[in-house]
Amino acid sequence: MLKELDIFGFKSIHALRLELKPINVLIGANGAGKSNFIDIFRLLASLKNNSLQFYVGKSGGANSLLHYGTEVTPQMAARFCLDIDQVLCSYELKLVEAPIDTLIFLEESFESLENFENLGTGHKESFFFNAQPFNQLNQKVQNEIKQYHVFQFHNTSETAKMRGNCELHNNRSLLNDGGNLAAVLYKLQQTQFPYYERIVDVIRQIAPFFNDFILEPLALNPNYIQLHWRSCYSKYDFGPHQLSDGTLRTMALITTLLQPESDLPSLIVLDEPELGLHPYAITVLASLIRSASVHTQIILATQSSTFIDHFNTDEVIVVEQKKGVSSFNRLVPEELTEWLEEYTLSELWEKNVIGGRPGR
Repeated sequence: MLKELDIFGFKSIHALRLELKPINVLIGANGAGKSNFIDIFRLLASLKNNSLQFYVGKSGGANSLLHYGTEVTPQMAARFCLDIDQVLCSYELKLVEAPIDTLIFLEESFESLENFENLGTGHKESFFFNAQPFNQLNQKVQNEIKQYHVFQFHNTSETAKMRGNCELHNNRSLLNDGGNLAAVLYKLQQTQFPYYERIVDVIRQIAPFFNDFILEPLALNPNYIQLHWRSCYSKYDFGPHQLSDGTLRTMALITTLLQPESDLPSLIVLDEPELGLHPYAITVLASLIRSASVHTQIILATQSSTFIDHFNTDEVIVVEQKKGVSSFNRLVPEELTEWLEEYTLSELWEKNVIGGRPGR
């Protein structure tokens, strides 16, 4: 489990040390820094995929990633402290500005109680994730971090990948945009039907009109599959373009959280999962997050006041930005005992008792 995350000089985050729990709920106003916190995991994903330079370029270059640009912050750093079988260890990276508005490694290291490995300086892509493991613990850390996944199902437009054809055999794990949802569901239907059935049952709770998916390889191109489905009130087969945005997002979220425990990522990061969902669907989603947290760690960012009422006080992290610098403060239950006797967390947020409202 990821126990602690340190970030320095990344976007709106000047300096941060944050302890993490099985469930971590980030709340705050637009532009407070929630998405910037999530972006550190996207940067980490680029290291795993040997694509740091692509990530930097796609993000607008080093000036866009370093806190107030390279003139103010010439380098950034991040340290991921993990608990692996009750052994504490950490992976640390330091990136520095290089010519042509990019970033290269100033330092990359792995540390445990028994050893410290400095992986050098000046390289453009990670040595840690693209080299042979030094030992068994190093291998476990690599495997753990490679199973960190950031999911965002915001794109449900007519051209969204979830609504199109996907390769039948691209079914090992759900993609971060849900683009292979049909293939993943088909695999579960064919090989682990109880999990598939559980997913369908929960979808029916939120969308009572939904009967079942129709999952089969396309007749004219059997290497591909599409998300067809059937209504309770019609014999007509429907296609993915006949699902509302909210229903499609709900299907992707439910599949993410109810897939077999052995397939769950070690860390699930969700960016505003409540977007476009009915209040009852939000309640069900919160329940699924609670259940999944027994087997995986979850970080989510939300702007839904009602959503946070489903979580414990110490699972909520208030994100605020003052004078251009983001701060992250976990709520302390003892400090809110009297308030919570009369008000819910959402009411305290709306009244600005706990912060997280727009401010300068």
